[in-house]
Amino acid sequence: MSNSLPDLSTAINELLCVADSKWVLGHWYIKVIPNGRCLPDFNALSGMAQDELGHTRAMFSFLEEEELVPVNRLEFDRPSTEIHNMQLLDEAPKNWADFVVTAYLAETALWRLFSTFENSAHPAIANMVDQFGQESRFHHLYCKGWVQAFDEKDFAEAAESIKQRLPLALDWFGSDSSDDSLVASGVRTSSSADARTDFINADVAELLELLNLPADTKVAAVNGARDAARRRPAGSAMPAELWEFVLPTNEDAMIARRPLLVSSTDNVLWSADNVPEPVL
Repeated sequence: MSNSLPDLSTAINELLCVADSKWVLGHWYIKVIPNGRCLPDFNALSGMAQDELGHTRAMFSFLEEEELVPVNRLEFDRPSTEIHNMQLLDEAPKNWADFVVTAYLAETALWRLFSTFENSAHPAIANMVDQFGQESRFHHLYCKGWVQAFDEKDFAEAAESIKQRLPLALDWFGSDSSDDSLVASGVRTSSSADARTDFINADVAELLELLNLPADTKVAAVNGARDAARRRPAGSAMPAELWEFVLPTNEDAMIARRPLLVSSTDNVLWSADNVPEPVL
């Protein structure tokens, strides 16, 4: 573990809330690729899926390298009840407009929460925020462009989607309390309450305007006990069908998957420090 750096043990759950949600969001994009409306959609969804899964892999690797979790456990050795994915992504989209609204909310919410680690006292985290942010900005533009291309039917379906999806996105941030021990330790530089405020004032406001909905659109609150560590309802987990898509356990998938030892060896072999020099 790195020396003379802030203790990250209390940040594991927050980082996993971002990493695991990106893991699921990346699989959303993979699943939706065939539903794109034009060739640029296919290209965008493929690239966005690659980015999200790459972010997840980078965050998993970081937590492993810091010796905060056992190697390979995060990807291959957790039940769905231990995954910190946002409830917003539990239910599959009902139509294209619902997909776009959900992707917009997920992308912007994830960025707002992760950006609270910008300028973190831990340079590796600060660097990830910078790198991920550059790609997330393009994702935002794609989602915004899709909304701007909506037809009348899409706008009507998007208005229905907002009623269901926006409460889940807001609930993900939790309460508006500004108490945040990670800010005090320097691991993050703004609180999750700040992230929630920015999400509402900037991202939600923009989406409502794009959808021609009133700025004061009311949505029902999400009630019930919460698992604060995973930012989900207490005792909940992603649906079994979604979990099977993210990490298949059926016999055919297991046969097709490379053995973990081989995969890990390849990751080490082709890491940045081990790439062979080109032969001229």
